[in-house]
Amino acid sequence: MRVLVAAAAILWLSAAPAAHDLERTQVLITFERDGSFVLDVANDPSWLELRLEHFPGSFADRVVLWVDGHEVRPTSVEFIPGPAAATYRLRGRMPADAHSLRWYYGLVVDPYPLTIRRADGRVVIEEIGGDAWSGPIDLSGQVHAPILSSTGVGIALMILLAVPIALRIGSALTPGVRARSSLR
Repeated sequence: MRVLVAAAAILWLSAAPAAHDLERTQVLITFERDGSFVLDVANDPSWLELRLEHFPGSFADRVVLWVDGHEVRPTSVEFIPGPAAATYRLRGRMPADAHSLRWYYGLVVDPYPLTIRRADGRVVIEEIGGDAWSGPIDLSGQVHAPILSSTGVGIALMILLAVPIALRIGSALTPGVRARSSLR
């Protein structure tokens, strides 16, 4: 009887890891100095397709970026199919004063690596325990507000383009004004 129990335990233990090995989850978040981010979530394509059948809605609803006590939602979601890994690429922007990020991905069960490529060049890798939140990830000092906003850049360009035109018009009018004043 002990032999049967031991054999059953060995079979169960050897089969358990194989049941979830198909996930092959990898997560990469890349930050830029302006606060924009690209989030790549890669999984085995077959596993991902089967898993998503049970969850209606956008893939963005399966992940949470919790920044300083508030959720930051991606602004775009793109699916990139592949034979070895299917990747969902999410893009968005962090607040300029972001300090701490917590991450959650609700589809997986097995542990997976979360790789953070900071805007300052450092790379941080954290092992996430499957269906669990990450620890706090330091974001401070990464995001810098631009010197000029996009509106400010547009106005500056319009002024730079208008100055030569105004000078040309002014120089064209100036000889005519002198000619009239000398006639008097």
